[in-house]
Amino acid sequence: MEISITKIKENEIAALQEIGKKTFSETFAENNKEESMAQYLETSFATEKLSAEVNDKNSEFYLARVDHNVIGYVKLNTGSSQTEIKGHNALEIERIYVSKDFHGKKVGQALYDKAMAIATEKKVDYVWLGVWENNVRAIGFYKKNGFKEFDKHIFRLGNEEQTDIMMKLDLKTDTLKIEFFVKSFEELSTTELYKILKLRSEIFIIEQNCVYQDIDDKDLKCHHLMCLVDGNLAGYTRIVPPGLTYGDASIGRVVIGSDYRGLGLGKQLMENSVKDCKEILKESTIRISAQLYLLKFYNSLGFKEVGEPYDEDGIPHIEMVLN
Repeated sequence: MEISITKIKENEIAALQEIGKKTFSETFAENNKEESMAQYLETSFATEKLSAEVNDKNSEFYLARVDHNVIGYVKLNTGSSQTEIKGHNALEIERIYVSKDFHGKKVGQALYDKAMAIATEKKVDYVWLGVWENNVRAIGFYKKNGFKEFDKHIFRLGNEEQTDIMMKLDLKTDTLKIEFFVKSFEELSTTELYKILKLRSEIFIIEQNCVYQDIDDKDLKCHHLMCLVDGNLAGYTRIVPPGLTYGDASIGRVVIGSDYRGLGLGKQLMENSVKDCKEILKESTIRISAQLYLLKFYNSLGFKEVGEPYDEDGIPHIEMVLN
């Protein structure tokens, strides 16, 4: 499933209105009276109101699509358009909503990644947001990404009152220590090897629901790149010498742990992998088997697709080359 995230255009307000009403209703209708919900949807997603928000220079909307269908969106505010805190150099994630049919398919993660990329681009001091106190899953997600609770506020929907948890990520002080280490198989400690195999099985076998032989004897002849965040294994690749998987050098088992997504580690991991291929293996041509939904990500790193997509362990892949 390929997810595209694009900034909204003036002629897409109707699509925003439709996904806005749908996702808000899916999230809150069960806990509010029907008349209160109807009144809120009519007022908050009125065409005139949305048009004013889209044209607000301090607000940005991004739509998430799959097969050209809008399935979610994010709204970001800076300056005076922030709903609570009016920090001069802050960014508010006011809304991230995804259609219920696409929960658990990494759409929310893609929207969050986009929000953090915008925050980085704008060089804000911190990012903040409000989360409904009963949305335990969302609160846990933001905590894993470094957000901390700092306050509460009341959200009113008709005559109903709900409490939102206010959360904040300080981009200036809450920095993570990110390190990269590459070792041959012989140089790995037993603890490092255990953590590598544990991470690979958690993502490639359990998360992706794919039964396959992960330990394939190639590890013995590869170098292993570890990405550590505050001392914890957050990401990994193996650097494969020519003749083992392809005639060219290769990068395989590319993985970021679920607790460390949205931090921009994927790009750093691959950039370090390419560098290590060139420095350790003395190879300039690198060939990979990429999951098809990551095609644009690898294109951004200079990889070009070769041939047609194919099935590998039940997951669409495509061969790609970097020269």
